Amino acid sequence: MQRKKIPETTVTTVTTGTTTTVSKSMTPTAPSTTQTTNTTNTTTTTKKEPPKADDERDNEANFRPDQFVNEKKTDRGRKAYKNYVEMENTNRQAFKGIESLLSSLGQAVGLGNIWRFPQMAYRNGGVAFLISYIVCAFIFAIPAIHMEFVLGQYAAKSPPAVFRRIMPVLEGIGWMCCLVGAVIGIYYMILISWIGIYLGNTGNAVKLSKCNNEWNNLGNSVCYVGVVQKRCKGLFTDFIDKDGKNATRNHKFFKGRCQDPGNLTMASGTEQFFTNFVINPSTGFTDFNFINWATLGAVAICWVAASIVLIRGMKMIGKLSYFTVILPYIIIVILMIRGITLDGAANGLYYLWGEPDFAFLINLRTWTDAMTQICFSLSIGQGGLMNIASYNKKSYNWYRDAFLLVLCDTLMSLLGATAVFATLGFLAKQQDVPVPKVIKDGHALAFIVYTEAISQMPIPYLWHGLFFLMLLLLGMSTEIVIVEIVCSCLSDRFGYLRRHRWVTVLAVSLTFFTLGLVMTTDAGYYWFDLYDEYSAGVSSTLGTAFMCIVVCWCYGLDDFRQDMRELRGGGEPKNVWSQWLGPTSYIWTIMWRFITPLCAICVMGVLAGSRKYPYNEDGVKYPPLFDIFGWFVAALPFFAIPWFAVSTILKYRRENIPLRTAFMVQKQHPSYDRISERWPEWKQKIGDQMAEAEPGDDDVEIVDADDDGDESYLEHF
Repeated sequence: MQRKKIPETTVTTVTTGTTTTVSKSMTPTAPSTTQTTNTTNTTTTTKKEPPKADDERDNEANFRPDQFVNEKKTDRGRKAYKNYVEMENTNRQAFKGIESLLSSLGQAVGLGNIWRFPQMAYRNGGVAFLISYIVCAFIFAIPAIHMEFVLGQYAAKSPPAVFRRIMPVLEGIGWMCCLVGAVIGIYYMILISWIGIYLGNTGNAVKLSKCNNEWNNLGNSVCYVGVVQKRCKGLFTDFIDKDGKNATRNHKFFKGRCQDPGNLTMASGTEQFFTNFVINPSTGFTDFNFINWATLGAVAICWVAASIVLIRGMKMIGKLSYFTVILPYIIIVILMIRGITLDGAANGLYYLWGEPDFAFLINLRTWTDAMTQICFSLSIGQGGLMNIASYNKKSYNWYRDAFLLVLCDTLMSLLGATAVFATLGFLAKQQDVPVPKVIKDGHALAFIVYTEAISQMPIPYLWHGLFFLMLLLLGMSTEIVIVEIVCSCLSDRFGYLRRHRWVTVLAVSLTFFTLGLVMTTDAGYYWFDLYDEYSAGVSSTLGTAFMCIVVCWCYGLDDFRQDMRELRGGGEPKNVWSQWLGPTSYIWTIMWRFITPLCAICVMGVLAGSRKYPYNEDGVKYPPLFDIFGWFVAALPFFAIPWFAVSTILKYRRENIPLRTAFMVQKQHPSYDRISERWPEWKQKIGDQMAEAEPGDDDVEIVDADDDGDESYLEHF
């Protein structure tokens, strides 16, 4: 191992009369030391340095740790490293004002608020689902967000570094959260690219619902216009179904007249645009034939835009959130007001909120749907909120943000559900059919049904542009924060990447873009469906459970509560309100220790056990390989936990570091001094042998000298 050279010392001597001035300097960034010696006969007097001013002491933080290579582990060396760490933490404090809250909302409030929440609410009894959603928010979402914010803000590091400082063998939990976000980020950009295609077709808002376009002649379906189907009302054909029973089939208006569709596959104009132009699917999951160039081009543009923002760092993301987060709220309010003033809107709202079925409250599926929607919507257990909090100032009020985040996210879901179902009521009125006839699941609700409804409104181009601009902003703000999680984790782990952020951003963006290319092919829709189905649900809930278990049973809730007191300025709660409802309340202790992890594990079990395997319904499009690969994608993040645990143990054995230190709070943790004071003497001696630096600290090498003068390396990263 080659040691780094000690910075050279330059000595300048100036003699004036009997006064000799000697100036020392180590490097251009090192503080200078001046010694003045007055010589009279044989008497020498050395004047001591005056106390350093605050700004001069702050300059000591400019020392890089590698300037102290071969420096013995003296107070000077320790102080320099401590100043360096404090400087790193100060530089990380990027947010001002409400930028932290807006950045959190940027990740939390996403596309699922607009099309997933309304469909979930409709399927689970409307008001009954809302009640279960609010209950789950208080017993699961707020405690989990509260804990994530504290962990990130107190340690001022990304998730892997946070868990490594608590216990090195647990670093893999942080990487698991990072990988969950990475998997989501790969397919989420495909969804954003589809939105971009629709936004680019704002001028064709009316044309998309017609049947005289070139894409209407592709595929195996026959196009029909929904609003003219009332002409065929009352016309039907009697036939015998596959079970041998008498049945009737309504006529459809297509090709200029009402006729029996027979065995033809009927599709609206907007459905054919999405199917034949945007995704253009092949016959199945493994059937690759060509690349969809429209999707590929849109994905490339979106990745370039995201990379430009990410290279500028978290400060840029915080500033941009004023636009990407606030504007969608303004747009959804406008769309909601427009929706509830349409003819038939009352019918749509009645189907959503007007018929509460409280029997759903005793249905386990309602509660699991509410829990998974909260995890999906708020990005809990994915490390993003923890990473955002790491950029806060130490005195920032994270506790307020935890409540505001859930409140604002729920508000967007309610506004989105109201706007969507009011518009669906209008569409059902135009087509003279019941509201359930026009409802579709998932993204089809936005790309097909809502698009068709917009085409029937006055000034359709305005509403089309506003709707998809809102979706684009929601999607991009979420994607940018997701990719930032991965970049922060890599930068905290590797010092080179921290100093060259553009390398990190480009590497991550190109990797995600390359892995997502399979979804730009004609089989891409099935791969998108796979990632969407398997990526977040189980991983997010289990990540939350691990986080609670580590803090409660490995780190210790008493120390965690003391960490919160330090962030709040120290001291015990001053009144009864703070004691029972404050951030250090025992209510949260009970939630973290028992209720929140138990809920997460139960939901994970229900999700894993109630899977509907699509190959049972369509084995051509979704072969068994679909679910095999899907479970691999779902399990991939969990491999990080044993991988990093084993690699940490092997590393400690290889470098002769006491293995017990891999299971102890590390020196880099802000609470180490407080916690280590309570350790018995034997444990403190073991703690003294911990690494002074941590991975990513500019390859710090600290050399100690034994009593006999022989040097021995204690750590090297």
